Amino acid sequence: MFIIIALLINLIIIYTNIKEVEHASFDLFPFSIYLGWVSVAAIADISYYLTYINWKGFEISNVTGTIVMMIAATILAFVFAVKNRDWCYPLVFFWAFIGIGVRNSTLYPTITPLSYILAVLILILSFTIFIKKTGK
Repeated sequence: MFIIIALLINLIIIYTNIKEVEHASFDLFPFSIYLGWVSVAAIADISYYLTYINWKGFEISNVTGTIVMMIAATILAFVFAVKNRDWCYPLVFFWAFIGIGVRNSTLYPTITPLSYILAVLILILSFTIFIKKTGK
């Protein structure tokens, strides 16, 4: 978990440095996707660690905790994408939420529709930012 967080911090620094200098639009693309993946991985690692140590903070169920983390991840994707006008970063969250929906469809059917709804919202956000950036 500490390695992922260190990687996340380094990627944020790299991403910020690239944004501060003149660059072609493709220069940011790989870092945007990689930063998205590491963000999702950090959230997943933190969630796994809290489960591993049997943390019962706020006395909520695992399903409720998952829903809270998914909403927090969605807010992160929205804030980051809007602030940076980055349409690539949230696509990683879209793909992750589809995976969460598929993976939990039988064990936790409550999570599945929410993950698909959040995925669609994130996809709409990505398309909206892309359209605004390209001016079409």
